[in-house]
This record gives sequence, C-alpha cells and structure tokens, in this order.
Amino acid sequence: MAAPGQRPPHLRGVDTRPQRPSLAVIVSTAPERGDLARALELARAAREADIEVGLFFMHEAVRGLPAQRRALDALRELDCELRVCATSAEACGLDEDALGVALGSQDDHAALVHRSARVLAFT
Repeated sequence: MAAPGQRPPHLRGVDTRPQRPSLAVIVSTAPERGDLARALELARAAREADIEVGLFFMHEAVRGLPAQRRALDALRELDCELRVCATSAEACGLDEDALGVALGSQDDHAALVHRSARVLAFT
C-alpha cells in the first residue's frame, strides 16, 4: 500500500492523466462483408465527436479502397490518419495513387495500436 500522497507501486512511472480519446480502426476483411464501409462510417462519426482516429487497412480490405476514394478523402479532411499495408497493396496490384492512401508497414500498424486508447479490428 502506498503512503498518503504517493502512487501505488503498480502505477509509479505510469502516466494516468486523462488523455484525449483516440481510436485505432484496423480493417482486413474482404469488401463484400461490408466491414470496410462500416469502419469508414464509424471513423467519420468518431471524428465528429472529436475523437482522434487512425485507420490501418490490410489483407483483403485493400481491394475495396479504390471504390471508397470519396469517403477516404473526407476522412483525410477530418484529420484521420490513414495507412495501407504496402505488402497487401502490392499483392493486390495497387499503388498509393490508385488507393489514395499512404502506404505503410506493420510497424505503422503497431504504432497506431500502441498510441490509441481503444482499438477496433474488423478481421
């Protein structure tokens, strides 16, 4: 037990101040499932509620991104962070210009998850 005015041992060195709400959305499912469209709508709603949002797209979800260009552009205008797994994009034969989203790596995926208060994964 901590002395009065001191943090308990398990919280020493941990920043427990309230942080600005943040959400990471990871999408890897095929566009036919509808998760991509739902994730984009959720991201828009979260930004409108002043929640920081980052999205990372990989695997089958990448195929659906060209058809969602307008929604992606709108999210970018709302200051959402958008990244696509470069390996998945290459496997789909798509480049950054076709996708309208910056290419990234699994390091970007891990960093997004690490700094977000909440993570929602469509897998």
